[in-house]
Amino acid sequence: MDNEEGVGMGKRIDGITGSILFAIVMVLAMGAYARNSLWKSEIELWKDCVRKAPQKERTHHNLGFAYYEERRWEDARKEFEAALTFNPYYTLSLYNLGLVYYQKGMMEKAIDCYKKALDLDRAPPETYYNLGLAYYQKGSYANAVDTFQTFIKLKPDYSNAYNQLGLAYQRLKQRDQAIESFLEEQRRNPENPFAHLYLGDLYHELKDYPKALVHFKRALTYPDLSGAERVRKIVASIEGNQKFKRRSSPWTRKESVKEGRP
Repeated sequence: MDNEEGVGMGKRIDGITGSILFAIVMVLAMGAYARNSLWKSEIELWKDCVRKAPQKERTHHNLGFAYYEERRWEDARKEFEAALTFNPYYTLSLYNLGLVYYQKGMMEKAIDCYKKALDLDRAPPETYYNLGLAYYQKGSYANAVDTFQTFIKLKPDYSNAYNQLGLAYQRLKQRDQAIESFLEEQRRNPENPFAHLYLGDLYHELKDYPKALVHFKRALTYPDLSGAERVRKIVASIEGNQKFKRRSSPWTRKESVKEGRP
């Protein structure tokens, strides 16, 4: 009898427990649905976090980064600056604020942010790369060269690092160093078409058209090449000029020989 009562009571408790669990699950599900509706994007998620913890640098930083990914530069700037008011030594906010200023074309401020981040000794190595880009855009090509060289010592296989170094050398008219840099990029990152593009442009500038053709045509073998139409036009122009010379030069030489005979 005791056993039967125990079984009966047990079933009743299970039934009550099941109803309670179902209610709890429904409440949680409704809460999750509400949160999902609220947090449809990273921006909304971190805006909610900022409302709940307005004096934490991390929430402002992450909201700023969400704005940055949406290319909302001014909103991103405000949040990174807010993060830095609560923690002036928050390196990532300094670094990302530099990225924002770069996107806004404010190179002096970008450079200042990157340098401050580097002074804190906790900045990612990519800070040197972005600092080099900012120097290049500002026209400080010698500083760009020095900065890219520093970065390459830290990350020698970083895609486009040697390309950017080569472009800075090219601006300084140090063409041999530029060619060496582009060739090194090609060696380290053979999947990167830009080394061929830059070599093609440089050889074209030097009027070394055969070498320019080699690199332009090599660049065109890469799928989805940026600026491919421009490169095709240059190739067609070079080849057109070469064909004209091949047609005209023998004829000119032949006529000259005929006229020289008695």
